[in-house]
Amino acid sequence: MTPLPAPAHAYQFRALGLVKGSLQPIPDTYAQAMLVTPEGEEYPATPGRANLLRRFTHCIESGHTYWFFVQPQPRPGGALGLSVIRILALPEEEQDPELEEEPFLPAPEDVEEGFNIRGIVEPHDGFISVTVRRKPQGKKQFPPLQLRLEGFLPGASVGEFWDLLAERDGNELLLVDGSRLLTAVA
Repeated sequence: MTPLPAPAHAYQFRALGLVKGSLQPIPDTYAQAMLVTPEGEEYPATPGRANLLRRFTHCIESGHTYWFFVQPQPRPGGALGLSVIRILALPEEEQDPELEEEPFLPAPEDVEEGFNIRGIVEPHDGFISVTVRRKPQGKKQFPPLQLRLEGFLPGASVGEFWDLLAERDGNELLLVDGSRLLTAVA
């Protein structure tokens, strides 16, 4: 599974993934692109932070492949959208030697794609609904993120806090593994 950074604290909520691909422009839009994976799957993508706008635009213009740290963002119609929060270049031997300046840190050699979802679970028949609380930025509050993971979580009860590993399959996140961190969360 992906070597994602460790959570900041034991009970941190988060939805973080690592995806490899290139950003392709969407005509007549600003700060939006399609993240196209090596398999040809496409996901709507936006920069998750204002300070990433220039680098995000560089990725669109270059057409090169990068590793993207992303937050999944469900879109209308069941599409899986991605909010880019960090960009890593491919390992040195895969970088374009013609590129004058590579503004990104290199990705580790043996990196793999995957997602870490930490939140309050609600098991259903065949899927798990996960509520990820988002911390405010200054005075700005954000509604909780609601994610759907396909799969079964043995022993899970409504309201428990879990650390989950998932992988992407088209527009779905598939549950790979998980561990209970708290039995009841208010």
